[in-house]
Amino acid sequence: MKKFEPWKLLVVANLAASFSNVGAAWLAQLNWELWRYVGNEQFEAYHLAWWHGIWWAIFPVAGLSIIGVCLQLKWRPPGVPSVALWLALILQVLVYTGTTLWWGPGQARLTMIHLADGTLNPEYLILTNTNWIRTILFTLSGLLQGWIAIRSLG
Repeated sequence: MKKFEPWKLLVVANLAASFSNVGAAWLAQLNWELWRYVGNEQFEAYHLAWWHGIWWAIFPVAGLSIIGVCLQLKWRPPGVPSVALWLALILQVLVYTGTTLWWGPGQARLTMIHLADGTLNPEYLILTNTNWIRTILFTLSGLLQGWIAIRSLG
């Protein structure tokens, strides 16, 4: 009988969580881009419903992802240099720190997308444009977890 190797479960779980995060990040970015088509009168109600609707899909996986990366540091997959695992953790810390300090509060402050003159709210534009950084960080994290899976399981 083969001995249980926790790193294998971690690799597969982290791969699934990271690609779920990649999809969620891209979907959020595209959703944020579409907010410009929601009228100011409906935006607060729409935004609140959107925010409450994503909790169940985003936060549990985000938690699993960062815990999984930390556990990979303890049970390092064979063939994966520790620097790759530390990079995976750094990417997670950057994403969640940025989300906690910048993107989350920024989108929570939005109450309208269009100014009285019909132009787009500069806060909305800054938030949407900088969220590409978050989307790219999530994508890099997913690609790195893919590399870790290929390297250790392949």
